[in-house]
Amino acid sequence: MGRPPGFNKDEVVQAVERQFRRTGYAGTSVDDIAKITGLGRGSLYAAFGDKSSLYLRTLEAYCGRTEAAWAAVLEGPDGTALERLHEYLVQSARFVHEDPDGLGCLATGFVVEGVDHDPQAGARVQQALGRIEGSVIGCVRAAQRHGDLDPEADAQVVSHLLMTVNRGLEVLARAGADTAALERVADQAFAGLPLTAQARSLQGPVVSGAS
Repeated sequence: MGRPPGFNKDEVVQAVERQFRRTGYAGTSVDDIAKITGLGRGSLYAAFGDKSSLYLRTLEAYCGRTEAAWAAVLEGPDGTALERLHEYLVQSARFVHEDPDGLGCLATGFVVEGVDHDPQAGARVQQALGRIEGSVIGCVRAAQRHGDLDPEADAQVVSHLLMTVNRGLEVLARAGADTAALERVADQAFAGLPLTAQARSLQGPVVSGAS
């Protein structure tokens, strides 16, 4: 039997999100969704529409939350921008291992899976990546203004490098790499940024991997 009419839709969306993150769009059936939510097919269709509609709703909620979370990490004063860029990489190294089920990013899963069932979902993922890129670029430029990154470096290229490492760390984590190994990768990648002499002269974990 399905849940009573007063079920919490947000809780259902959160449960479905974890299922999509676990098995992907193609690997998740309506029966899987019914099982993990306790809702019958009729209740699911009445409340959320078909599987594609539910996926899009789930993706929207996930992307909005992720955009806000990374903005919170990356936004701030120029004086601490370099530390925030380092934190961006370190948090990505821990992301999978800190999840109780070792789940990865829903948006990344969409891209890797190559799902083409819904142009709206693809557009939402692109929007999320664009917004996160904007936060990273803003932080890179703040570090440049403060004299910690080479002002001549292309902020967008540096941003793309950081985002590529960020997603690569998730893939390595899901493949079994432990947190300590991932953090060493993050530190090495950070040390390869166009750091200025001012930044390299600092003591502490932010530039510990720099030569």
